[in-house]
Amino acid sequence: MDLNTLSRLLKELILTHDRVSLPGMGSFMAELAPSFFSDRALVIHPPFRRLLFRTSEAWNDELLENLYAQEMKIDLLDAKGRIQSFLNSFKNELNSKKILIIPDFGTMKATDQNDYFFVAEKELFIYPDAYGLKPINVKILAKPGQIEELNYKVPKEKVPLSKTAKQSIAVFAVLFTVIAIIVLMVIFKNEIRPVWEWLLYNREERELLKQL
Repeated sequence: MDLNTLSRLLKELILTHDRVSLPGMGSFMAELAPSFFSDRALVIHPPFRRLLFRTSEAWNDELLENLYAQEMKIDLLDAKGRIQSFLNSFKNELNSKKILIIPDFGTMKATDQNDYFFVAEKELFIYPDAYGLKPINVKILAKPGQIEELNYKVPKEKVPLSKTAKQSIAVFAVLFTVIAIIVLMVIFKNEIRPVWEWLLYNREERELLKQL
């Protein structure tokens, strides 16, 4: 096991897993991050996977050992021994130098208290489902935008009514007239009673009505 092999195995694993352990040190954690603006809000970047290292994620998922054993055609126990021996040297060098580069993957750093954190290479800021998407440059208008005012005048010409519309108007007029007559008859029923009697009854019948 060496740094180049570690880099290749980690890159392969992190594309399909959100967590990959470094036994005895912690785990790499991949988190989906949304698209974002950069370069003074002139560029929109597509969604990406942000890669972090957390020492609190101490349990070993054995992904690294299994892939290494498969590629080297050795058993899992042998793979665990080789990786643990390599990571012990890796950890000692990191604690001593405070910085250690994993080629084409990123940089591991250690604090004075030997806490570890990770800075990923830009090429790792990739979301597998977003392959092919590229940053988009945003163009700034040379002048402030203006809302165009629309001057629209209603034409003076009358639009001819259709036959159906004319029929509807005629029906409405008849109904309005009938309703108006009924209302007037109710209001002035006493005043127009003689007229109704004259229209409905003959002379003898009118005389009889007067006697009632």
